[in-house]
Amino acid sequence: MGSRFVEILRYFDGIINQTLRDVVSDYSFETLALLALFSFAYGILHSLGPGHGKALVASYFLKEKHHLRKAVFLSAFISFVHTGTAIILSFLLYYVLTGVRGIFRIQLQSYFMITSGIMITIIGILFLLVKIFHNKANRREETSWGKRGFLLVGFSGGIIPCPVSSMIMMLTISNRVAHIGLISVIGISLGMFIVLMLIGILSISSRQGIMIVSGRFFKRTDKVSKIIEFLSIVLIIFIGLSLVSPLFF
Repeated sequence: MGSRFVEILRYFDGIINQTLRDVVSDYSFETLALLALFSFAYGILHSLGPGHGKALVASYFLKEKHHLRKAVFLSAFISFVHTGTAIILSFLLYYVLTGVRGIFRIQLQSYFMITSGIMITIIGILFLLVKIFHNKANRREETSWGKRGFLLVGFSGGIIPCPVSSMIMMLTISNRVAHIGLISVIGISLGMFIVLMLIGILSISSRQGIMIVSGRFFKRTDKVSKIIEFLSIVLIIFIGLSLVSPLFF
Protein backbone atom coordinates (compact mmCIF):
# COMPACT_ATOMS: atom_id res chain seq x y z
CA MET A 1 0.00 0.00 0.00
CA GLY A 2 2.81 2.38 0.95
CA SER A 3 4.83 1.62 -2.19
CA ARG A 4 1.71 2.12 -4.31
CA PHE A 5 1.15 5.54 -2.77
CA VAL A 6 4.78 6.51 -3.45
CA GLU A 7 4.31 5.48 -7.08
CA ILE A 8 1.24 7.71 -7.36
CA LEU A 9 3.19 10.64 -5.88
CA ARG A 10 6.04 10.07 -8.32
CA TYR A 11 3.55 9.87 -11.19
CA PHE A 12 2.06 13.25 -10.28
CA ASP A 13 5.56 14.60 -9.70
CA GLY A 14 6.43 13.62 -13.27
CA ILE A 15 3.23 15.15 -14.65
CA ILE A 16 3.88 18.44 -12.86
CA ASN A 17 7.48 18.46 -14.06
CA GLN A 18 6.48 17.86 -17.68
CA THR A 19 3.57 20.32 -17.60
CA LEU A 20 5.85 22.91 -16.04
CA ARG A 21 8.37 22.48 -18.86
CA ASP A 22 5.55 22.73 -21.41
CA VAL A 23 4.42 26.03 -19.91
CA VAL A 24 7.98 27.38 -19.89
CA SER A 25 8.70 26.38 -23.49
CA ASP A 26 5.29 27.15 -25.00
CA TYR A 27 3.16 29.31 -22.72
CA SER A 28 -0.63 29.02 -22.93
CA PHE A 29 -3.44 29.69 -20.49
CA GLU A 30 -4.77 26.13 -20.86
CA THR A 31 -1.42 24.57 -19.95
CA LEU A 32 -1.03 26.95 -17.02
CA ALA A 33 -4.50 26.00 -15.76
CA LEU A 34 -3.55 22.31 -16.01
CA LEU A 35 -0.37 22.99 -14.07
CA ALA A 36 -2.35 24.68 -11.30
CA LEU A 37 -4.85 21.79 -11.23
CA PHE A 38 -2.15 19.10 -11.11
CA SER A 39 -0.32 21.06 -8.41
CA PHE A 40 -3.51 21.28 -6.33
CA ALA A 41 -4.03 17.51 -6.67
CA TYR A 42 -0.41 16.89 -5.71
CA GLY A 43 -0.82 19.09 -2.63
CA ILE A 44 -3.73 16.90 -1.51
CA LEU A 45 -1.79 13.69 -2.09
CA HIS A 46 1.31 15.13 -0.43
CA SER A 47 -0.68 15.91 2.71
CA LEU A 48 -2.31 12.48 2.76
CA GLY A 49 1.08 10.75 2.72
CA PRO A 50 3.35 10.03 5.70
CA GLY A 51 4.38 13.15 7.59
CA HIS A 52 4.28 14.88 10.95
CA GLY A 53 2.00 17.74 9.85
CA LYS A 54 -1.26 15.77 10.08
CA ALA A 55 -0.37 14.20 13.42
CA LEU A 56 0.63 17.59 14.81
CA VAL A 57 -2.63 19.22 13.72
CA ALA A 58 -4.71 16.34 15.11
CA SER A 59 -2.83 16.34 18.43
CA TYR A 60 -3.14 20.11 18.85
CA PHE A 61 -6.90 20.13 18.33
CA LEU A 62 -7.45 17.10 20.54
CA LYS A 63 -5.45 18.85 23.26
CA GLU A 64 -8.27 21.15 24.34
CA LYS A 65 -11.52 22.69 23.15
CA HIS A 66 -11.09 24.82 20.01
CA HIS A 67 -13.36 26.70 17.63
CA LEU A 68 -13.61 25.37 14.09
CA ARG A 69 -12.18 28.59 12.63
CA LYS A 70 -8.91 27.80 14.40
CA ALA A 71 -8.58 24.69 12.23
CA VAL A 72 -8.84 26.94 9.17
CA PHE A 73 -6.24 29.41 10.44
CA LEU A 74 -3.71 26.81 11.63
CA SER A 75 -4.01 24.75 8.43
CA ALA A 76 -3.53 27.86 6.29
CA PHE A 77 -0.55 28.95 8.37
CA ILE A 78 1.22 25.56 8.18
CA SER A 79 0.62 25.32 4.42
CA PHE A 80 1.85 28.88 3.87
CA VAL A 81 5.03 28.34 5.94
CA HIS A 82 5.74 24.93 4.32
CA THR A 83 5.67 26.24 0.75
CA GLY A 84 6.83 29.75 1.67
CA THR A 85 10.04 28.35 3.17
CA ALA A 86 10.66 26.47 -0.08
CA ILE A 87 10.16 29.66 -2.12
CA ILE A 88 12.53 31.72 0.04
CA LEU A 89 15.15 28.96 0.09
CA SER A 90 14.98 28.61 -3.72
CA PHE A 91 15.61 32.31 -4.28
CA LEU A 92 18.49 32.24 -1.79
CA LEU A 93 20.08 29.21 -3.44
CA TYR A 94 19.81 30.72 -6.89
CA TYR A 95 20.80 34.34 -6.23
CA VAL A 96 22.85 34.23 -3.02
CA LEU A 97 24.17 30.71 -2.35
CA THR A 98 25.14 30.03 -5.96
CA GLY A 99 28.29 28.15 -4.94
CA VAL A 100 26.48 25.70 -2.67
CA ARG A 101 26.97 22.11 -3.80
CA GLY A 102 24.05 19.82 -4.55
CA ILE A 103 24.78 17.51 -1.62
CA PHE A 104 24.54 20.44 0.80
CA ARG A 105 21.19 21.41 -0.68
CA ILE A 106 19.94 17.93 0.20
CA GLN A 107 21.39 18.26 3.70
CA LEU A 108 19.52 21.53 4.18
CA GLN A 109 16.26 19.56 4.14
CA SER A 110 17.54 17.44 7.03
CA TYR A 111 18.62 20.52 8.96
CA PHE A 112 15.15 22.02 8.61
CA MET A 113 13.57 18.74 9.74
CA ILE A 114 15.75 18.56 12.85
CA THR A 115 15.07 22.23 13.62
CA SER A 116 11.35 21.55 13.30
CA GLY A 117 11.65 18.56 15.62
CA ILE A 118 13.48 20.57 18.27
CA MET A 119 10.88 23.34 18.12
CA ILE A 120 7.95 20.90 18.33
CA THR A 121 9.55 19.08 21.28
CA ILE A 122 10.13 22.35 23.16
CA ILE A 123 6.58 23.52 22.43
CA GLY A 124 5.18 20.22 23.67
CA ILE A 125 7.21 20.43 26.89
CA LEU A 126 6.04 24.01 27.44
CA PHE A 127 2.42 22.94 26.88
CA LEU A 128 2.98 20.21 29.48
CA LEU A 129 4.57 22.57 32.02
CA VAL A 130 1.77 25.12 31.62
CA LYS A 131 -0.83 22.41 32.27
CA ILE A 132 0.99 21.00 35.28
CA PHE A 133 1.62 24.28 37.06
CA HIS A 134 -1.33 26.42 36.01
CA ASN A 135 -4.10 27.40 38.44
CA LYS A 136 -7.06 29.76 38.45
CA ALA A 137 -4.89 32.72 39.39
CA ASN A 138 -2.78 32.51 36.27
CA ARG A 139 -5.52 31.45 33.89
CA ARG A 140 -4.96 34.65 31.90
CA GLU A 141 -1.26 33.79 31.46
CA GLU A 142 -2.21 30.31 30.24
CA THR A 143 -4.59 31.79 27.66
CA SER A 144 -1.86 34.18 26.50
CA TRP A 145 0.59 31.29 26.09
CA GLY A 146 -2.07 29.36 24.20
CA LYS A 147 -2.24 32.12 21.59
CA ARG A 148 1.54 32.18 21.18
CA GLY A 149 1.64 28.39 21.15
CA PHE A 150 -0.86 28.37 18.28
CA LEU A 151 1.53 30.35 16.06
CA LEU A 152 4.58 28.36 17.19
CA VAL A 153 2.85 25.06 16.38
CA GLY A 154 2.01 26.37 12.92
CA PHE A 155 5.54 27.63 12.28
CA SER A 156 7.30 24.51 13.56
CA GLY A 157 4.90 22.25 11.66
CA GLY A 158 5.53 23.97 8.34
CA ILE A 159 9.17 25.05 8.52
CA ILE A 160 10.45 22.00 6.59
CA PRO A 161 10.58 23.18 2.94
CA CYS A 162 8.38 21.32 0.47
CA PRO A 163 10.89 19.54 -1.84
CA VAL A 164 8.60 19.61 -4.89
CA SER A 165 7.93 23.32 -4.40
CA SER A 166 11.69 23.90 -4.21
CA MET A 167 12.21 21.98 -7.44
CA ILE A 168 9.47 23.95 -9.19
CA MET A 169 10.83 27.29 -8.02
CA MET A 170 14.43 26.49 -8.95
CA LEU A 171 13.36 25.47 -12.46
CA THR A 172 11.18 28.52 -13.06
CA ILE A 173 13.64 30.97 -11.50
CA SER A 174 16.43 29.68 -13.76
CA ASN A 175 14.14 30.20 -16.78
CA ARG A 176 13.14 33.71 -15.62
CA VAL A 177 9.47 32.72 -15.18
CA ALA A 178 9.25 32.62 -11.38
CA HIS A 179 5.61 33.78 -11.53
CA ILE A 180 4.67 30.46 -13.17
CA GLY A 181 6.40 28.59 -10.35
CA LEU A 182 4.53 30.66 -7.79
CA ILE A 183 1.19 29.71 -9.37
CA SER A 184 2.12 26.04 -9.15
CA VAL A 185 3.34 26.32 -5.56
CA ILE A 186 0.15 28.16 -4.55
CA GLY A 187 -1.81 25.24 -6.02
CA ILE A 188 0.21 22.78 -3.90
CA SER A 189 -0.32 24.95 -0.83
CA LEU A 190 -4.09 25.07 -1.37
CA GLY A 191 -4.25 21.28 -1.69
CA MET A 192 -2.34 20.86 1.56
CA PHE A 193 -4.56 23.42 3.25
CA ILE A 194 -7.75 21.51 2.35
CA VAL A 195 -6.48 18.23 3.84
CA LEU A 196 -5.05 19.78 7.02
CA MET A 197 -8.22 21.80 7.56
CA LEU A 198 -10.38 18.68 7.29
CA ILE A 199 -8.11 16.85 9.73
CA GLY A 200 -8.35 19.77 12.16
CA ILE A 201 -12.14 19.90 11.90
CA LEU A 202 -12.36 16.12 12.32
CA SER A 203 -10.13 16.28 15.42
CA ILE A 204 -12.24 19.04 16.99
CA SER A 205 -15.44 17.10 16.25
CA SER A 206 -13.91 13.86 17.57
CA ARG A 207 -12.98 15.52 20.84
CA GLN A 208 -16.51 16.87 21.21
CA GLY A 209 -17.90 13.41 20.47
CA ILE A 210 -15.62 11.79 23.05
CA MET A 211 -16.74 14.28 25.69
CA ILE A 212 -20.43 13.65 24.91
CA VAL A 213 -20.02 9.87 25.10
CA SER A 214 -17.91 10.04 28.26
CA GLY A 215 -20.56 12.25 29.88
CA ARG A 216 -22.98 9.31 29.71
CA PHE A 217 -20.65 7.05 31.70
CA PHE A 218 -18.69 9.43 33.95
CA LYS A 219 -19.88 12.17 36.25
CA ARG A 220 -16.61 14.12 35.98
CA THR A 221 -16.06 14.76 32.28
CA ASP A 222 -13.35 17.28 33.23
CA LYS A 223 -11.12 14.34 34.20
CA VAL A 224 -11.65 12.75 30.80
CA SER A 225 -10.82 16.09 29.21
CA LYS A 226 -7.56 16.31 31.16
CA ILE A 227 -6.58 12.77 30.16
CA ILE A 228 -7.16 13.56 26.48
CA GLU A 229 -5.22 16.79 26.86
CA PHE A 230 -2.18 15.21 28.50
CA LEU A 231 -2.11 12.34 26.00
CA SER A 232 -2.25 14.84 23.13
CA ILE A 233 0.63 16.85 24.60
CA VAL A 234 2.69 13.67 25.01
CA LEU A 235 1.99 12.86 21.35
CA ILE A 236 3.19 16.34 20.32
CA ILE A 237 6.44 15.75 22.23
CA PHE A 238 6.80 12.31 20.62
CA ILE A 239 6.33 13.82 17.14
CA GLY A 240 9.11 16.31 17.87
CA LEU A 241 11.47 13.63 19.20
CA SER A 242 10.86 11.44 16.16
CA LEU A 243 12.07 14.27 13.91
CA VAL A 244 15.16 14.84 16.08
CA SER A 245 16.03 11.11 16.23
CA PRO A 246 18.43 11.27 13.19
CA LEU A 247 20.82 13.20 15.46
CA PHE A 248 21.20 10.11 17.65
CA PHE A 249 20.77 7.18 15.25
